[in-house]
Amino acid sequence: MPTAFIPFTMCATVRDDHRRSFRTDLERLTSAHRGWAPLDVLKSTNTKALLRGAIPQGVHTATDAGLARYLQDRLAADTDIHLDLTVSIER
Repeated sequence: MPTAFIPFTMCATVRDDHRRSFRTDLERLTSAHRGWAPLDVLKSTNTKALLRGAIPQGVHTATDAGLARYLQDRLAADTDIHLDLTVSIER
């Protein structure tokens, strides 16, 4: 049975105490080894980035806030990435 993928956009914002690592954090976030949600950068500045991705449908894709928590938890597992996320599921 095929898996349904849910497209979303995400705004990643730098945390004040991690401005120097923002570009490195973005590179790590979008690197190919992150199979849980492949991401493409649509637009970025020195403090914000707009990204687009898709993730398999699941409990975490029911709401924008639920998906944001899910992705933030995934980032928390990688302590070298310090970004705040806002997510919008494309309906």
